[in-house]
Amino acid sequence: MTPFGIAGIQMNLQHGNNVDAIEDKINVLMSLYPWVEMVVVSELAAHGPLHSFAEPMPGVTEDRFCAMAQKHNIWLIPGSFFEQRDNAIFNTAPVINPQGQVIARHRKLFPFCPFEEGVEAGDEFVVFDVPGAGRFGVCICYDMWFPEVLRTLTSMGAEVILHPVLTGTNDREIELNLARSSGALFQSYIIDVNGLGVGGVGQSCLIDPSGRVLHQAGETDEYLVTEIDFDLVRRQREVGLRSLGQPLKSFRDSKINFTVYNKEQRTNDYLDSLGPLQKPTRESKSRIATEPGPSVNNDVVIPDVTQPFTQHKIAEPNDDLNVVDYGNLALDHSGDNPSAANEPHKQLNLTIAAKETVDLSAMTKVAESVKIEIDKNSAGTESENGNLKWLKDASAQFKQYIKS
Repeated sequence: MTPFGIAGIQMNLQHGNNVDAIEDKINVLMSLYPWVEMVVVSELAAHGPLHSFAEPMPGVTEDRFCAMAQKHNIWLIPGSFFEQRDNAIFNTAPVINPQGQVIARHRKLFPFCPFEEGVEAGDEFVVFDVPGAGRFGVCICYDMWFPEVLRTLTSMGAEVILHPVLTGTNDREIELNLARSSGALFQSYIIDVNGLGVGGVGQSCLIDPSGRVLHQAGETDEYLVTEIDFDLVRRQREVGLRSLGQPLKSFRDSKINFTVYNKEQRTNDYLDSLGPLQKPTRESKSRIATEPGPSVNNDVVIPDVTQPFTQHKIAEPNDDLNVVDYGNLALDHSGDNPSAANEPHKQLNLTIAAKETVDLSAMTKVAESVKIEIDKNSAGTESENGNLKWLKDASAQFKQYIKS
């Protein structure tokens, strides 16, 4: 076992300076759980979701967090805050080591457009190693809605996904499902930390590499503390999730060329037809996405479902049929096969041909002999009478079928 102590801080946040409150929370956390080696805070925790607090990195806020990490000798991912860089604003999460040094900065790859306006998208993936433990990857909130992000981090060796979140909307339940499924799909721990107040609706969660919930927070201030085991990740990636599926190996060994991931090869006709990425307006409420047009990808075959799929076999007179087969001959399949409705005489001829192959008088004699045999044995035991009653009923039904 390779254990590692990690904690998430779910706390009430406001517009403005939350750095002092975060420091207080970290001080209490480390007093209660001195074995914790890494602390993760939620997205935009430092100042809330207002661009007016954006600052360069390194800067005053980042320096404060570096001092906290050094004080407690912990790895610290203090959520994210807005960074001014190259005349643009990024949603950035620094990674700080126990010596108080920033070793990486993850800039959110998918700002929550069209709602997170004025924020530029990052274009780099961040993974980092903790000596004696394992490899971590970082993504921020909406990044997780794109499995390509986590697949890339996993392909780079990430065993734990650190996921600061700011979700205050009614899709938090979906996000929790994404966290669980991502843990299973990529056989990784998911450390999903949401805020409260202007920082979200809480419900942070810790997921293990088989998709199990280690801890699910409520909607109040809370520490999410656990010990993760890197050997569990490595074992499951070797033998399969819960000793079953091995999705990372299957993806690696697949012969499929996923052209959707190659901008030069993929076809965007349908995606382009969806229109611009913008907030809905009152006028747009009456519009819906267009119907997909014909596929131009030669590798994709879309069946024509307008034609009948089910085909009914027409029995030949000499076929060895049972009673059920003959009963089916009388069914009207004209709704399934339009040609049957146009040629009703074929159905009549088929019924006549089938009857001609059956010796009705012989079948009647057999049924009568069965009835006589039943009457002779009517004085048998109770269990025998039960069997004979069934045979008698069957004989009667058979005779009725012959007459019809």
